[in-house]
Amino acid sequence: MRDNHRPKQDLIHEVTGLRKQIVDLKEAMVARRRVEDALREAESRLRLLADGAPVGLCLFRRDGTALTANTPFARMLGYDSPAELQRIGGVLGIFSNPDEQARVLGCNDSHFISGAFFRHKDGGARCLSVMAGYSAERDTVALVIYAGTPPE
Repeated sequence: MRDNHRPKQDLIHEVTGLRKQIVDLKEAMVARRRVEDALREAESRLRLLADGAPVGLCLFRRDGTALTANTPFARMLGYDSPAELQRIGGVLGIFSNPDEQARVLGCNDSHFISGAFFRHKDGGARCLSVMAGYSAERDTVALVIYAGTPPE
């Protein structure tokens, strides 16, 4: 017993300090749980917003890799879900050809493209209108995809 030779008052202070640490850890755990729950709720609302949009939304790297997409965009190209679009589109490509990919993702600002060709799940090409916006901070291009003509 290593504590047999310590004064009783030292042991009481140590136990009091340990109890305080336990209380502090519990409070930190509760605060962390609140932050995690709030983050989950915010992510859920953002996903609802993206999937409820009447247009397709997709974020691409310059090399054509889709980072994220919403459900309407996946369905425009014949996929059941954004995960399927990213999985299959990552292998086959989302654009109809590399030149089309370079044309759509090659912007350095915001612009409209009224006839961008994407690869449909069945292998055919699908012509859609696109509004593209480049983010220099992240070196990504955000696309808004819709079937009609771009607004003036």
